[in-house]
Amino acid sequence: MDSESTTYLAEHWRSLSQNRRRGPQSALFWDRRAEGYSRNISGQRRQKRTEEVFELIKTTGIELHGAEVLDIGCGPGTLALPLARMGAKVTAVDISAEMLKQLQKRAAEEDLALEKTVLSSWSDIDLDAQGFREKFDLVLASMTPGIDGPEAFEKMIAASKNVCYYSNFVARKWDPSYYELYRMLFSEKFGEGGYGFPLAFMYLYTLGYRPTIKLSKNTWSSDDTVDDMVETVSGFFSGHRDIDDETKGRMREYFQERAKDGLYHNTSDNITAMMVWRTSEE
Repeated sequence: MDSESTTYLAEHWRSLSQNRRRGPQSALFWDRRAEGYSRNISGQRRQKRTEEVFELIKTTGIELHGAEVLDIGCGPGTLALPLARMGAKVTAVDISAEMLKQLQKRAAEEDLALEKTVLSSWSDIDLDAQGFREKFDLVLASMTPGIDGPEAFEKMIAASKNVCYYSNFVARKWDPSYYELYRMLFSEKFGEGGYGFPLAFMYLYTLGYRPTIKLSKNTWSSDDTVDDMVETVSGFFSGHRDIDDETKGRMREYFQERAKDGLYHNTSDNITAMMVWRTSEE
């Protein structure tokens, strides 16, 4: 693939990566969701999804027991904890202190050892200062906004000496409340935006890699408190708009009118994709 193709795609990807410290790019957004995410990582559906991830990774021939693994945007340990159970030496990076606390709490409860936890955005990581360059047998970036452009993606590859795994949305249909509220509050349509996987896949392809890919279609649902819905929706909206207390108050009224026994049934349909590829010639 010619270098111009890579350059054009990199420019486009950067143009979509604005307001990087707002909304889902901010630590506060994830701090507020850490406890809920931690509760949800042990369900049957989550376990099945995790098994699918490891099945795809193992197609590369990598041996996870004893492997040096870097988990970018590790959250409460959705993949880091099962990897540690398998005997991998896991270094976990996350922008959210609360997510790392949940990870460390669960690891302690199971008497699992983690190599290292790092509180940082991936964009602020210095590979050489951390000793991360070409250090890891496996580098993971699973459904994380931390890989937000070509520089972050290439840094991920540079940390690997063997295998990389990446997953993200291909398409997502939010709960109807997002669209209704955005129109009600701002008199315009809630923008879908660009999703990470197609950009990452195309960029990887222009760099000369040929990953193995798997797509899945899912419906996600949860019963959330009114306050949780207000915080979640306002967090996503804040990537594009300033959300003040008055706006949050209108959101609260909206969800209170539609909640049953204090809970709002939240659903979304999505297509997700994951890919795995070797960074070495082994």
